[in-house]
Amino acid sequence: MKAQRKRLLLLAGLALMTNGFSLMGYAHGSVGGVAKNIEARHEIDRQLANEVALKGELGSPPIRRQFQLPAAFVMDSLLCCRDRLA
Repeated sequence: MKAQRKRLLLLAGLALMTNGFSLMGYAHGSVGGVAKNIEARHEIDRQLANEVALKGELGSPPIRRQFQLPAAFVMDSLLCCRDRLA
């Protein structure tokens, strides 16, 4: 019986610690409020990173990349089969 009472008091204490701020009316300090705050900051940070990346691309033309075949398709790499390919 004492073990069950200790468990009940432990669970009640944990519930009070995690939800105590919201129960007292301070929603910004509750666990849910902290999680929402972290999520909002992460979303703002991601939006700012996207905006900075797009801002750099707006004023400059696209980068031209030279087309290169992989070494497996370069004809010089097929020296052993040159007579069959010609």
